[in-house]
Amino acid sequence: MQIKTNEEKRDFALRLLKADREEEVVRILEEAGLWGDSASWRLLGDDENNFKTVGAQQARPEPALVEKLINCVDARLMAECIRAGVAPDSTQAPKSINEARTRFFSSTSRTELAKGITMAITGARSQQDGMPCLTICDTGEGQTPESVPDTFMSIDKKNKLRIPFVQGKFNMGGTGALQFCGRKKLQLLITRRDPSIAAQQRSKHESDACWSVTILRRETPPEGPGQVRNPYFKYLAPVGAVATPSRGAVLSFHAKSLPLMPEDNRPYTRHMEWGSCIKLYEYDVQGFKGHILRKGGLLPRLEILLPEVALPIRAHECREGFKGHAGSFDTNLVGLRARLEDSKSDSLEDGYPASLTLNVQGQLMVARIYAFKGDNADSYRADQGVVFTINGQTHGWFPKSFFERKGVKMGRLAKSLLVVVDCTDISVESRADLFKNSRDRLSGGSLRRDIEEEMESQIANHPGLRELRERRRREEVSEKLSEAKPLEDVLRQILKTSPSLSRLFLQGQRLNSPYRSQENGQTSGGQGGTEGHPPVFKGKRHPTFFHFEKHKPGEALQRTTEHGRRCRFRFVTDVENDYFSRDRERGRYHVEVVDGPLEGRELTTSINLFNGVANWSVTIPEDESAPGDVFALQLTVMDDTLPQPFVSIAHVTLAEKSEKPGGKTHTKKEKATGDTPETDNAGAEKGEKGKGDGEPPTGIQIPRIHKVHKAEWSERQFDEHSACTIIEEGDESQSSFEFYVNVDNVFLKTDLKQGDGDPAVVEAKFVYGNVLLALALIHDQRSTSGRKPKAQEAEGNEDEPSIRELVERTTRAAAPFLVPMIDYLGSLDSDAVSQLAQTGDEE
Repeated sequence: MQIKTNEEKRDFALRLLKADREEEVVRILEEAGLWGDSASWRLLGDDENNFKTVGAQQARPEPALVEKLINCVDARLMAECIRAGVAPDSTQAPKSINEARTRFFSSTSRTELAKGITMAITGARSQQDGMPCLTICDTGEGQTPESVPDTFMSIDKKNKLRIPFVQGKFNMGGTGALQFCGRKKLQLLITRRDPSIAAQQRSKHESDACWSVTILRRETPPEGPGQVRNPYFKYLAPVGAVATPSRGAVLSFHAKSLPLMPEDNRPYTRHMEWGSCIKLYEYDVQGFKGHILRKGGLLPRLEILLPEVALPIRAHECREGFKGHAGSFDTNLVGLRARLEDSKSDSLEDGYPASLTLNVQGQLMVARIYAFKGDNADSYRADQGVVFTINGQTHGWFPKSFFERKGVKMGRLAKSLLVVVDCTDISVESRADLFKNSRDRLSGGSLRRDIEEEMESQIANHPGLRELRERRRREEVSEKLSEAKPLEDVLRQILKTSPSLSRLFLQGQRLNSPYRSQENGQTSGGQGGTEGHPPVFKGKRHPTFFHFEKHKPGEALQRTTEHGRRCRFRFVTDVENDYFSRDRERGRYHVEVVDGPLEGRELTTSINLFNGVANWSVTIPEDESAPGDVFALQLTVMDDTLPQPFVSIAHVTLAEKSEKPGGKTHTKKEKATGDTPETDNAGAEKGEKGKGDGEPPTGIQIPRIHKVHKAEWSERQFDEHSACTIIEEGDESQSSFEFYVNVDNVFLKTDLKQGDGDPAVVEAKFVYGNVLLALALIHDQRSTSGRKPKAQEAEGNEDEPSIRELVERTTRAAAPFLVPMIDYLGSLDSDAVSQLAQTGDEE
């Protein structure tokens, strides 16, 4: 079959569009005499080494797919700008994505706006059938047949580099999805330039009003001397290929419109008169092949990667076999922030999202903290714990194990927390230092290290999170304390039988409540709450006061801070939690030295605000100061509506840094006023807070032990093979642990069923064996932590296994052997050992 007429070209494009298997696409191309015609295929970017770009993109299929969606958003923003008669790279163009969205789309309803970009999933549903296909369409500017080689099929050209209101600037991100298509890496493109935009072009061509169609594929070079070593990508360009082999043009045809967009669960139904359509064949959606819109499906995975997508996208589940009512097959992809705003009361704890600001190496970042009720976080994210965004797109993240780090100790909340850090306002140089060009993972280096350290400190000392953690601990302990106490007493006796274990684990007593509620049952920032029930805080849009805690407005504060450590201040106010992070009428703050060394200098500072309490952290440069220096700091809070800013003065004296944390004793006056060297109320990071008794930190506390039965597996993410997990808590100088042992473990059940011992004794061996094994892992981690690679050597979004993950993995592996090993080793006596040794010598 030869494709010659306009109708044949149109039918050819639609046949390729409706194909859902690679084999079907290849057959269509073979029937047209094109699959095996090497002259009809042109190198992507006209570069035989194009694999170096395609292969260096995103590491996972979801971020690669996000780049396709971002390109659609860019195309719509660009189209509206051109239609408005404004050149996108001119000074009259919007200066940011938010400005472009507000300027061109402010009056359009969300659903109507979403119909301008659609994503439909078709084809395979079950594992046996293979992978499904994804079709992404937009009614943006589109491209002419002549411009396709220099736009969609180009690499490294500066098409959008000088346009300030688009996300894609590297001209490579869209190629990353090719790596996750089927074995042959096939991708279809159908596009047409908006006629009104084409009319404004300086250069004219007879095909400018036409649709064009092409398809990308991966080829393996033939073996032999002089051949390239890597595979390469080519696209179908048969027009003129006889005269100029492998340098032809793409197929084009006339049509007023084409049925490219979906409606409900019907693909290829709604007509488009211009724009672009891309189909990814047999896309790797391993792990999220279920219904695209439901929990665990593709939509939640995309929304965490597009927390504040500039334009909504309409997602359609079009595969056969899914049941549902009208409206259950399509919905808007709006981004995580909008999704949570729509369901805040159902998904989030009261008072959240909370905000905090980070100022690291002079770069200002604003973070939102989402604390979910129960396990609701799993509906919105996969493994992400702290995500970093630019212009609403995730560029990298720390996994949720970040909250289990020793410096954070929010393991109890790890399943419920998500932090989104907006890095849009950091400098171009800092972006290059922090993120990879692929925009899906973090780089290493000092900026990442400093951000990690600041984030650890901010989360660890956030008053709202500490309060929530303690409340959940109380709720759990109150239910299980009667069971845990006898188990703890038995463990204490076991440890005392061994001198070495006693030295390791019996240095301290159990921590009862590391973060108590304040007197009268009122928690930090509260308004008359009771024990275990946080008060309702109703903040004002703008503050009417903002001053040091336990001080009158305008009253100066005296503070002694160790040289080289952060200086922390605790303020009280009546403003809303999002005051420093909201989009409109955002609060601003800064710290200036008004007297003493560094006079006139603005200092690096960060602040978190929750329910009327602001923890303000200030860094005095260690290399530009010395013990004995005295600084007068002016701390200012303002916004555009306040008639006068709130100004507070703190007189800070630098003291010698103590070798060990906790060596200071505070006077009664200091404790009463909060004017301690590092105020206890504000919290402090590791090594910054005095304990008041002059003693060094104690050791690992005797843990509480809880038995977990099958009915409780889901709470601990256990299965039949799980053995033990832990939660680490405590304060800056001391850790406490909660241990959870699976007493319905399949191997324990087997030992109980087939053995002839006392069931209670067998179970006890399993419980305490797991606890001792976990304690050994905890001790080893602490003993070797100083010899681990430094944070600045890390790259990507991965994290070292947390101590919880290490305990879970090790005890899971040891579970089949634990009770038999204890039984056998416990029965050994000196005669048996001698006999075993003699047997070994004979062999």
